Amino acid sequence: MTPINKQLILRIGTVSLVLSLVLGFFSYYLAIYGAERFTVGLAIQTARQLIEKDGPFEGDTVFTKKEAEIAVKNLVIYGFFDVVEIYDKNWMRLGEYGSDASEAVHQELGMHGSLNGLVSEATHEVRYLNDGRRVFNVVVPLGKDGNASPRGYLEALRIIPPWREKQLLSIAYICAVIVAISTILSGLALYPFIASLIRDREAKSKRLLKSNVLLLKSLGEAVAKRDGETGIHNYRVTLLAVRIAEAFGFDVRKMESLIVGSLLHDIGKIAIPDHILLKSGKLSEQEFEIMKTHVSHGEDIVKNREWLHDAHDIVSGHHERWDGAGYPRGLAGNQIPLAARIFAVADVFDALCSKRPYKEAFDYETALSIIQKGSGSHFDPEVVQAFLTIVYEQYQKLKRSSEKEVHQDLDGCISRYLTAQLS
Repeated sequence: MTPINKQLILRIGTVSLVLSLVLGFFSYYLAIYGAERFTVGLAIQTARQLIEKDGPFEGDTVFTKKEAEIAVKNLVIYGFFDVVEIYDKNWMRLGEYGSDASEAVHQELGMHGSLNGLVSEATHEVRYLNDGRRVFNVVVPLGKDGNASPRGYLEALRIIPPWREKQLLSIAYICAVIVAISTILSGLALYPFIASLIRDREAKSKRLLKSNVLLLKSLGEAVAKRDGETGIHNYRVTLLAVRIAEAFGFDVRKMESLIVGSLLHDIGKIAIPDHILLKSGKLSEQEFEIMKTHVSHGEDIVKNREWLHDAHDIVSGHHERWDGAGYPRGLAGNQIPLAARIFAVADVFDALCSKRPYKEAFDYETALSIIQKGSGSHFDPEVVQAFLTIVYEQYQKLKRSSEKEVHQDLDGCISRYLTAQLS
């Protein structure tokens, strides 16, 4: 199973868990809200029936204590509420009924004491007992007198018993499980289709990457041929730069820029005239100034070109020196991008070991001694130290390798560091 497929399964599981938790909580909230609204609606309906036709207070302007006591008792006995109280319009209690336990709860909460003055419409609040039980308390005005003020008040208290709380939680759990199962089943049903799309995308991305790599190689080879070389120089120096970077502990996430930059480091030489680029003798001062412009030409070529832009650090910085005596900007020390510092060592060493129009190839010992002498002046000393740990093995390997084998090694690096980023 590919990492992307694992991520897909993980995301399906995560979405299922999150949705089940959110909707489970929402279901519980709706159940509680429904119980609350039911209690309020029941109290309003009860208050209306008390004063309507055939109700105990039918037509009464002033409620009697006896009528109130009968009404509250019936409302509790028949299971509508746990505690019921009826007051006159001045909040004098006319009747109260509830079990001993319910009365204790009522006294603990002191519900109606906070209600002073006129209550013109049904009002309620939710409270919690010390043992955690939920309590709904509703106060409803009873009818209107000639001044459009209530003739009395009904206060009803309903305690949610533990079994009902468990029932509400069970509803939430069931909803959460149903949502989780539904999401997982939907995800599993869609998984083959999504996985197929992912495979297609990966295949297309790899084909695109392969095309881009071939383009990079072709550009690098075109530059090398203008410089009297073959593309093998670009491949050797790229491989050597990657090995130095590995020994140095270079961030693997930036290895793509190192590889792309190594392949295109001298792309600006396309703009240098042949009589300067291929001159067998030493360049004049004026000619050398023109030669140095290959850096700025290279920057112009890779600038804002998406993937090619990854080459910018090396294209712009591979002729800078650790001591600041390089070009084109005279950067020094850590001002020079690390990729350019790594590449500079690989590039100079391979150039020393290669035959050029203006020189013969140096042997291994001579080339190595030049690099070591340049540590701290031309090159980053830490990069040179990393280079020394791998140079002999890499030199021998590249010396024995055919052009085809160098190609294969480079393709292996590209597969490891570039293709892997598509997964």
